[in-house]
Amino acid sequence: MGRVRARQRLAERVRLMTTGDARIRIPDRITRGDLITVNAIVAHPMDTGFFRTPEGQPIPAYFIKDVVVSYGDAEVARFERTSGVSKDPIVSFTLKADREAPLTMVWADSKGGVYRQSVQIAFAAA
Repeated sequence: MGRVRARQRLAERVRLMTTGDARIRIPDRITRGDLITVNAIVAHPMDTGFFRTPEGQPIPAYFIKDVVVSYGDAEVARFERTSGVSKDPIVSFTLKADREAPLTMVWADSKGGVYRQSVQIAFAAA
């Protein structure tokens, strides 16, 4: 009776990710000049503003509206989002790794929240 079923445990683990938790994935091995694929995810509810609670109250819009990507000192990409993107949005793009430098992503949401994550682009030893 007091046991937690596997499906309930999964739901408990998922809830441990809080709004703004972000991850960036890059290849393990990078050499100068490589075109690498960068995959990033941020935990966010991405509410559209078109839905209501069971009591009939509107759920206000709450979504990631901007994503800015910097490589070293330079801004290399900017993504503008709308409310029509699913929960926990993913950004994926290609980047030419021409220098060792931090890759930083900053997500900004419609309620003023700002979430930041960085990884270091470092070249593999020859």
